[in-house]
Amino acid sequence: MPAPSFMGIYPPDSVQEVHQSLPLDPLGPGAADLLAGDVEYRLHYLLQEAKKFMVHGKRTTLMPEDIEHAMEALNIEPVIVPPRPLPQAPFLAVPIPSGTSGAQQQLYTVVDDEIDFATYLKEPLPPALANSAGVKWKAHWLAVEGVQPAIPENPAPSSRAGPSRLPAPTTGAASLRPSAKQHLTTELQLYFSRLTAALIPTLAQLPNLPGNSAPGAPQYSFPDAERHRLAALASVRSDAAVAGVLAYLVRWVAESINKTLMGATGTIGCLIDVVEAILDNDVLFVEPYLHQFLGPLLSILLTVPLGPHPTPSGMSPSPFELRTRAADVLAKLVNLYANGYPGLVPRLLSTLKKALTASPFPSPLGAEHPPAGRYEGAVLGIGACGVHAVREAVWGTNGDGLGAINDLIGLLYPGEGRKNKAPLVRATMKALLLLTVPKPEGVTAPAPDAAAVAEAFGPHFVRAFEKRPWQAQELMRLRNGGGAAEAEVDAAGEEDDEMEEVQA
Repeated sequence: MPAPSFMGIYPPDSVQEVHQSLPLDPLGPGAADLLAGDVEYRLHYLLQEAKKFMVHGKRTTLMPEDIEHAMEALNIEPVIVPPRPLPQAPFLAVPIPSGTSGAQQQLYTVVDDEIDFATYLKEPLPPALANSAGVKWKAHWLAVEGVQPAIPENPAPSSRAGPSRLPAPTTGAASLRPSAKQHLTTELQLYFSRLTAALIPTLAQLPNLPGNSAPGAPQYSFPDAERHRLAALASVRSDAAVAGVLAYLVRWVAESINKTLMGATGTIGCLIDVVEAILDNDVLFVEPYLHQFLGPLLSILLTVPLGPHPTPSGMSPSPFELRTRAADVLAKLVNLYANGYPGLVPRLLSTLKKALTASPFPSPLGAEHPPAGRYEGAVLGIGACGVHAVREAVWGTNGDGLGAINDLIGLLYPGEGRKNKAPLVRATMKALLLLTVPKPEGVTAPAPDAAAVAEAFGPHFVRAFEKRPWQAQELMRLRNGGGAAEAEVDAAGEEDDEMEEVQA
């Protein structure tokens, strides 16, 4: 017998309240009325079955036992029914003292029984609990003299260690939200599921990525997971079908990056490749989703610590390489959309300058020296914003901004053995390349004066400038000559713009 559509007793508002308390999609028009009618039909059917047990017991009153027997007959999980008859709680009269000579007033209260747990635990369970497959009671030791015993009931220490775990983003069919299943066709759902599953290899397959091939493997021989990832990246970079799932793909990338900032660095690198592939696709209209890319890219640049901790042996790529990669993708985003959105670069520069000028903070992992990753990422991000951002936030007035970075290097990299290997120096030198013209072919620059470089920019930049004599010569001329190299850089930039206009 089909369920009636409307019966008029069970209110549809109750269905709406239950629906709002559960993570479900919105109900369509009239769905609450239909569900209310179905609930009422099933209640009538349950009471009809319970009435049979009442008649069989030669009674005219429907008892809770009849409902229990009807639920068992219909193969429905029984509910917890309190014992019958219900105990009557005694009331205790407590006299209230009064200052007058009249009759004392009395306050009646329920007596609180003292429960002996040793006796209570030995009592049998109620019938509904004993016959149910849900709640079970079992005694075990949580801790013995402060030490948790290694028994199956207690979680292992490795399963409770939060920071040391390697979180992995959700891929495949599990990455599709219920709303996406309603709006996407079956073909697009299958395309999105297989695309996300191929873009991020599993943790066991990450060591086989390019640069981490197994010893003895022939050149250019990648495993199936890597070939699938490269094929998925090519699809994102060139296929027009990505436009149908672009909103869900952008959201999935942003959530996956935020979830795996302390996960495997190989996974973070794969997600950065996805962002770059989306920006490379000329068919996609990416402008409405720019703000969803900026947050994850800035998180990779400025988050400390980045990657799993403790750091596993042979981890590749390193956090500095990840930040460099994220800065390159951010530079591509700025080059594509900075002209159309004049406020894009100022907003990025404001955030990065705050991170660069902030005071060093103690290491959250208990290391002796403060973490330097935030400052490295800030300098790399400023370099991605263009030559004017580097001139304002890194170079300063006649190179005085390098003096502040030199002081940071002394704080972040203590010890003589680490000064010359500071990633912050490499990030700064990479950003300063924007202020100098490229070295002409066949020109040999003289070695810079170490004392002059130390006096102008700081002692921590001496060795870096010794390896780059042309860059040192140009920056010293920019500092002493008052803008010769800067004018050349601006002229070169204007020529590039003219060439782009002619090509367009």
